[in-house]
Amino acid sequence: MIRVSSRFVVLLGWTGTSRAESESGGKVYIAFFGGPQKYSMSDVNDEIKHGNEEVEGSGFAVNEIGGGAGFGAGIRVFPSAKLGLLFDFMRLAASTSKEARIDGMPVAVDIQLPASAFSATAGYFRTTHRLRYGLGAGVGYYICNGKIEARVGTERTSSDVTAKGPGFQALAMGDIRASSLHFEVAIGYRSAKTNLQDEGGADVLGTDGSRLRADWSGLMTRFGFSIPFDPGPYPTSGR
Repeated sequence: MIRVSSRFVVLLGWTGTSRAESESGGKVYIAFFGGPQKYSMSDVNDEIKHGNEEVEGSGFAVNEIGGGAGFGAGIRVFPSAKLGLLFDFMRLAASTSKEARIDGMPVAVDIQLPASAFSATAGYFRTTHRLRYGLGAGVGYYICNGKIEARVGTERTSSDVTAKGPGFQALAMGDIRASSLHFEVAIGYRSAKTNLQDEGGADVLGTDGSRLRADWSGLMTRFGFSIPFDPGPYPTSGR
């Protein structure tokens, strides 16, 4: 996502500001957004594949985690006509579950690995009439409080897992002004992976003894809108 004037969250400069444009918003905007996300989750998916192979032929198969919905809110600050700073919180859903019967016995698996992402992005913009577009890059911090649960018959095992660590993102962004409301869109790539730990703080290990990582790396999208928080004039191209 991106900036603050009011339009499709892109990221790239600004070539000028008409009087109508400068009167429609200010330097600071609050944004709300959501969109589909893609995740790698290679370590976790390898474990899911291994589990499915152990019960192959039973008809029981857990789907891999390939993506999920993301939603959040943020602040867009424009200290100059071409520079935009985006500060965002985004909740990333990542889960898979399956329930079935194997030889008459109920079996269930539930894996929840959501992430709360806090990010800061800097972008350079250009503006044409009501459209603003640009490119940006930034850093983030990802916090996961998840759960892995399995049930076979009356036996049930459950483990809370946590993960936290840095991430990076690169985005193409744009927004379009409709009166004081700006509709924004962003698409890019996220890199974010970190080791999973159990309740005791120990690393979660895979079947081969390696440490398992939660990996939210992949395509990221945002679709939403922003509204002016500071109704002062937007910076012109001469500043």
